[in-house]
Amino acid sequence: MKTYQIRELPTEDLKNSLKDNIEALENFKFQHASGQLENYKGITNTKKLIARLKTLLKERELGINSKKIKK
Repeated sequence: MKTYQIRELPTEDLKNSLKDNIEALENFKFQHASGQLENYKGITNTKKLIARLKTLLKERELGINSKKIKK
């Protein structure tokens, strides 16, 4: 998911997505430890997405980069 797509989501959806991605990262780590993980790039992508989500949530909390979305 691209950053511009994430910015269009409501805050609640961002929080839910963050929670889901943290759970997915835990599953990736478990699969890696047990030797069942085939796509190692998934771990990196999930970590980057979690960082994006946390950054955007913090921006909204502080009122930084707040652009009004036209509907």
